[in-house]
Amino acid sequence: MLGKLLRLWTSQPRIDPASLASVAAPVLVMSGDRDTIRPDHSLLIAASIPGARLCIVPGASHGLVAERPAFIAREIREFLHPA
Repeated sequence: MLGKLLRLWTSQPRIDPASLASVAAPVLVMSGDRDTIRPDHSLLIAASIPGARLCIVPGASHGLVAERPAFIAREIREFLHPA
């Protein structure tokens, strides 16, 4: 089961960038720099959504919210309330 899940994490999602281009809401894409999901997925998502912001969280895996809560909270706060 774990092997199947790992294969899924490293090969998915199959993203159609054209479908993301129509997203009109503000988007913050976050990914840990040690995430098991390939970093190019996060890059593709952020690049495909107009105005999206990408945040790679240092020292974090896929559990970035639990691992770096203060960092995540600060990034979300700054995203929602820019200076």
